[in-house]
Amino acid sequence: MVRRLGSHFFLLLGIGLSLVLAAGAQNGAQSAWGAKNEANTHIKFRTSFVVYDLVTKTTKTVYSADGIWECPSWTRDGKFLVANWSGSLYRIPIDGDKTGAAQRIALSYPMQATNDHALSYDGKFLAVSGFLTPENAGPGGHLWKVGRHGEATSTADLFIANLDGSGARRLLVGWLHGWSPDGKYVVFVANRKGDFDLYRVNVDGTGKKALTTSKAEDDGPETTADGNWIYFCSDRSGKWAVWRMPAEGAGDGDRLAEMVASGDAQDWFPHVSPDGKWLYAISYPADLPGHLYIGPDMKIELWPLPDGPGGKVGERQVVSTFHGGQGAGNTSGWAPDSKRIVWSVYEKLPDEAAK
Repeated sequence: MVRRLGSHFFLLLGIGLSLVLAAGAQNGAQSAWGAKNEANTHIKFRTSFVVYDLVTKTTKTVYSADGIWECPSWTRDGKFLVANWSGSLYRIPIDGDKTGAAQRIALSYPMQATNDHALSYDGKFLAVSGFLTPENAGPGGHLWKVGRHGEATSTADLFIANLDGSGARRLLVGWLHGWSPDGKYVVFVANRKGDFDLYRVNVDGTGKKALTTSKAEDDGPETTADGNWIYFCSDRSGKWAVWRMPAEGAGDGDRLAEMVASGDAQDWFPHVSPDGKWLYAISYPADLPGHLYIGPDMKIELWPLPDGPGGKVGERQVVSTFHGGQGAGNTSGWAPDSKRIVWSVYEKLPDEAAK
């Protein structure tokens, strides 16, 4: 099962591998993912970062730019968003007179960054999965490799860095998704035995531990702010849905993993609010069992957690239906105050502008 085409296709757009994408479109990628899918076409997009306010129940656009910008994440002070575009990470002010002036984060370890990035709970550190540049790959490094449809056929490396990009160091191979609240470890996804399971590792590289072992596919792990739970998405019920397990793992035979929320479509990438009172996920159309998609009918789904992250989940609400893809929220878009969610919306540019 080839994974992560969504984010890495976006990276290909950014670095100009148009010939590969053309070949992919000609070889039937559209038919493979349905007529609505725009991921393997030459369509050009403009991205808007949209914020939903849980108190006022209103949305507003806080930033717009041409291209595909992915996975905006709030800094601890709530004044900036960190997002990726074209293989780099950027800090974007959304408060004050410099709003919208994107500032590139110069990672001290050269790489092509993916949308798998997350800020630590204290706001001091950044974790990101990325592909090494040829001059820095070395033994065991993972260079960018592309399949016939523009999909990633290699695995990314996981890095830890200071928030300003300094002090970056390679940790291991894996797709980063979240931090522990004490900043001591990160949780990630990796294929170690033919399917994708969830793992954790200390930020010094020690203590690597498998958290799930099911033959099902698991993805998107994030540790809740109370440190007690890991929420994730899985297809072990027959469709993609929101699951959770204790922070120490799912136990023998994954007996401690439980499905906690499922909409009428394919639910990916659950994110629990910092105060533990809300859960949201991004939803793909029901006929698309993977996240290799850009197109209409994406949804932001929201559930209340009246008894906290370990309790029963309340009734589902659809916050927004929009034109998007994985970049809407592969990693968390919660504001530090737990009152706002941010995600990416893609607007197709007119045909004449895309030629």
